[in-house]
Amino acid sequence: KMSSSPGELAAGLIIPVIAGILNGSWNAAFSPAANLAVAPPASSSEKKKNDYDLGHHQAWVLFQFYSAIANVILCLFWAGGPARVSYIVNEASATSVGLVVLFSILMGVGILLFGEACRISGVGMGTNLTIGVITVLGTLLPLALEKQLGSASGGMILGGITVCCIGLFFSMRSLQIRTEEEEQMAEKSDLTEEFDNSNNTGDEEEGAKKVEAETANTDHSALLKITICVAAAVLSSTLQFAFVFGSDLIDIAESSSGPGATPKSGSAAIIWLFVIPLSTISSITYGLYQSRSVPLSNMWRSPLSRHIKIFVCACLPWIGHIHMYGIAANQLLPSYIAAAVAWPILMGTTVAWGMILSLILGEWKGASENAQKTQKIGIAVLAAGIAIVMASVALHDE
Repeated sequence: KMSSSPGELAAGLIIPVIAGILNGSWNAAFSPAANLAVAPPASSSEKKKNDYDLGHHQAWVLFQFYSAIANVILCLFWAGGPARVSYIVNEASATSVGLVVLFSILMGVGILLFGEACRISGVGMGTNLTIGVITVLGTLLPLALEKQLGSASGGMILGGITVCCIGLFFSMRSLQIRTEEEEQMAEKSDLTEEFDNSNNTGDEEEGAKKVEAETANTDHSALLKITICVAAAVLSSTLQFAFVFGSDLIDIAESSSGPGATPKSGSAAIIWLFVIPLSTISSITYGLYQSRSVPLSNMWRSPLSRHIKIFVCACLPWIGHIHMYGIAANQLLPSYIAAAVAWPILMGTTVAWGMILSLILGEWKGASENAQKTQKIGIAVLAAGIAIVMASVALHDE
């Protein structure tokens, strides 16, 4: 659609914000402190209440599995039913279907790395840096494809993205300050502990070597975190290509030919029917490999409450944000800037909410006043950038 009513524009701007909150929430379920998808760590002096409770990798496998099943059921009927879906796939070119499959799998690798980024970097940094890169890539691509980079609305969107990037800089700076403070405290603590241990055992040389090795690992942790976050962002952005090269399937879904009918709101469901299940393959495989030392039976012998928490707190927000974004971009906003507007709103809100959630989860507990002040500036500037992107819909150039 080339234009939208005021009501559609309002809904098209509000829905991505809600979707962003959902997208910034599901990964927090994997923080042990939250006691949702993953069991909280037990101290050395206490025993887990349930020996079959879930660790990170097994919980991630279940999250991906449940998400795939739920999405297949939803999209299968949203696209018009099994007979309709079969007709659409058979009528589409093999090239289109093959490319959708390829980009779906690549996106899955990105999702896997995103989960790892959150695990090793914390919810704040893992969400912040990864989504920041995804925002830029995912906004430039549709603007270029719709030839809107030189338009007034395109210019305003790019201006909003620039402001968002400034907000991300402040956010990353706050994380850097906090990390430096934590490393300094940890180094002092480790040096003191190792010095005491070496004096007690008489093995000073071994204690010094251990401290040196631990310090080296700390020095490389920042590079590792950034590398994983950027790789996750680049691969996750291939989702946009699945929709670009899968346009044949969407066109057939929107046509009146064949058995049954696809509702207007469900035309993109045919792509999501491929993307979500195929994207889970790498995550499930990796999760099973990483948890190979733990009996597979632990996953179904774990408490029922853990499965419910995974589905409600991780699966539903993840699937929900995807389809809410699709409705805003495909049905409510003008097509020539829809993805370029909805995408940065979605991702910007995700980052802002991830930062807020990191506060709630206690990741900033003990951080200095300077670090917390810098983070708040980042959130405020990011919100301003999102507002500028939203305002771009008032420019009706095509």
